[in-house]
Amino acid sequence: MSASPSPDQSPTAMPQGSYGYPGAMPTIGIDLRRVASALYRNRFIVGGIMLAALVLGVVVTLSTTPVYRAVGTVQIDSQVSEVLDEDAAATPVEWDVERFLQTQLDVLLSRDMAGKVIDRLGLARDDTFFDRMGIAAPAIAAPGKTMAETRRDIIASSLIGNVDAELPRYSRVVDVSFASPDAKYSSTIANAYIDSFIASNLQRKFDSSSYAREYLEGQLDLAKERLEASERQQVDYAQRFGLIDLPEPGDRDGSVSLVQTNLAEANSALNRARTARFAAEERYRVARAGSAFAIPDVQDNGYIQGLQREIAAISAQISSDAERYKRDHPVMIEHREKLAGLQQQLNAAVGNARGALQQEYQAALRNEQRLASQVSSLRSGTAAEQSQRIQYNILAREAGTNRAMYDALLQRYKEVSASAGVSTNNIQLIDRAAVPGAPFRPNPVLNIALALVAGVLFAAIYTILREFIDDAARTPEDVTDRLRLPFLGTVPKIEKGADIVTELENPKSSSSESFAALRTSLDLLSAEGLKTILITSSQQSEGKSLVAYGIARSMARAGQKVLVVDTDMRRPSQHQIFATSREEGLTNILTRQKTWREVLHERQDNLHLIPTGPLPPSVPELLTSSSFEEFRDEVSELYDVIIFDGPPVLGLADTVLLAQRLQHLVFVTEAGRATHGRAQSAIRRLRENGIQIDGAVLNKFDPRQSGYGYNYGYYYSYGQDAAG
Repeated sequence: MSASPSPDQSPTAMPQGSYGYPGAMPTIGIDLRRVASALYRNRFIVGGIMLAALVLGVVVTLSTTPVYRAVGTVQIDSQVSEVLDEDAAATPVEWDVERFLQTQLDVLLSRDMAGKVIDRLGLARDDTFFDRMGIAAPAIAAPGKTMAETRRDIIASSLIGNVDAELPRYSRVVDVSFASPDAKYSSTIANAYIDSFIASNLQRKFDSSSYAREYLEGQLDLAKERLEASERQQVDYAQRFGLIDLPEPGDRDGSVSLVQTNLAEANSALNRARTARFAAEERYRVARAGSAFAIPDVQDNGYIQGLQREIAAISAQISSDAERYKRDHPVMIEHREKLAGLQQQLNAAVGNARGALQQEYQAALRNEQRLASQVSSLRSGTAAEQSQRIQYNILAREAGTNRAMYDALLQRYKEVSASAGVSTNNIQLIDRAAVPGAPFRPNPVLNIALALVAGVLFAAIYTILREFIDDAARTPEDVTDRLRLPFLGTVPKIEKGADIVTELENPKSSSSESFAALRTSLDLLSAEGLKTILITSSQQSEGKSLVAYGIARSMARAGQKVLVVDTDMRRPSQHQIFATSREEGLTNILTRQKTWREVLHERQDNLHLIPTGPLPPSVPELLTSSSFEEFRDEVSELYDVIIFDGPPVLGLADTVLLAQRLQHLVFVTEAGRATHGRAQSAIRRLRENGIQIDGAVLNKFDPRQSGYGYNYGYYYSYGQDAAG
């Protein structure tokens, strides 16, 4: 047995949908065939659930008291039309409108509105209310309340529980409905709700306007007194300290003091003078330190530029005449004298430019010093004024605040006084509630539809819980998808009362055919040929012993010499299949009491059995002994294939010890048997111990119960004489 799974047979490397059998198709997303298979296998339970839901829906419909609902409509506007308002009001934002409409619905459905309906219809004194609504009248008063209060509370709760208001989206027309067993009573109470809602809205507006007008009158008197007192204090303080404010340009409401205005202007002039002095000083520094001709004023001087051109012309003339005349020639002397005169004029002009820059710098410096002195003087005056203006500004702010408050209160008072009593109601009646002609509950069609939907839902939940949460392998696809094992083949489920041994004696039976296909898959596991094969399962009673016998019987029929060794020393069963005794067997061989030839049982010429023998007290010690390997090696030389019927994986160390000493391992799982995670735990345990699982066999497979449409492929046998 190799120490680790091969890459092509590992769960991560095995491509989904590669099942190794004809007709396999890869699945992408939801496997509709698997869904159909699950529904088919659970069709009776699913049908029973849906039938029960349908019956329950019919029973509920027939036993429900008919309820009539009367519906009236009102329009709720978010703005109130005011008679004295000539301008159209601004359209409120959408979220504010939605909040306003929802508030109106809450008011309509409130307990206070229910109380108004009770008073309007006199329901507190109406003894027929309880009979019409189908509720019991109170027999005793509630703790701490009188009988009248108790009756009123019960009536109000009944009204709140049966009234409803719905506002369709993108509409302001509200449906006000009331439901009761009495059709006429439903209409009466629904209309009472509408009338009470409209009247209550008008009353709230009138009460709100009256209270607001009275409140604003008192606040106006107080604001007026505070404004007059604050303005008087501000004027007295300004006169006492001689504070004079000038209007600030561009701002009618702002003002600054005279001293502050002078300081600002002087400071601006000082900044400009300082900038001019910096520029003059820089020009003078450059003129004094560098070349005179690098001074911008010299470069831009037209007179100097003219002298430079004349000097250049004389210099060019001298160079030209020097080729014809000697140095002492009168023409050359005249040229030199003229050049010297021009050079003297140029030097004088450059000197004058430097002097002008110095005078400009000194004038800018004196102007800066004069303005700095003026600013210093004004700052002293401003500092003294600022200390006096602290209190003045406090008084000014107080007067401004009082003035703004008074103006706002006065404007609001005018608006309330003008609109009081002349605003129209923003709630208008559209349709009164008519007497309903038919009950709206129960709705037979709706109830039956809901019952069917509930039945489908519960049936789907049941199917999911049973089929997809459970890890049972029911089809070949489940072997690869759920167990992540290579699929070797299936063993059909035999009919009740049939014997697998008898079935295998017929080479044309479906069982023989399935084991022949399984034998073919096993032959492909190794190019060098099979020698030792361990057959195991996750738990007992999954049919691994019968699978081991079936594989051995099929190989023997194919001409191979096969030995079956029963190594399940906990619950042996091969001796029962071979119809022989297990008094002597593998235990005697491993304890060296007998040779393997002495305990060999022959069923056919090429199919032999070694049973377990007496059950030992410690199985792992025997399986790890050297005598087991000696026995394995000796029989491997004489037999083509040795099949070991091993114990289950879980709960025992026997299978792991056997698998580490044998060549191949085949995992058997019973089709449709819920393992509750035991199969995956067994596979994980084998792999964690470095054991490679060559593939899985799906035992007791019934294609008719799988729901996958395997019937044709699995039941086409030699016994069928139909055409095709």
